[in-house]
Amino acid sequence: IKKAIAYHFGFDVPVIVKTTEELARILEACPFSEEKKTSSYFIVLSAVPASYCVDEVKHIKYNDEEFEILGDCLYFYTANGYGRTKFNIKTFEKKLKVKATSRNYKTMVKLLAISSEI
Repeated sequence: IKKAIAYHFGFDVPVIVKTTEELARILEACPFSEEKKTSSYFIVLSAVPASYCVDEVKHIKYNDEEFEILGDCLYFYTANGYGRTKFNIKTFEKKLKVKATSRNYKTMVKLLAISSEI
């Protein structure tokens, strides 16, 4: 996929591919309450970050925002909406030494449904 994008569009982008089982695991592992889960963002990581990298970001705190890193996903919840957050995915990519892509709950559920049909 990465090579096809580069060939067709002429630029290199990171690509993260997850199986149906991996998507289901990520959704099920969400540490937030059901109410928060449906308003959460799932920052899917290209790899499980090293524990020392995870320890380095645990101290980051933003008002009305929560995050937790479990395996290859950073679970993020904000009471004020993603557009108003202080959270910066690039900061976490750099500190965790991984690539990441963010999807909201509805998109994750849709991706799981689509992947289950294949």
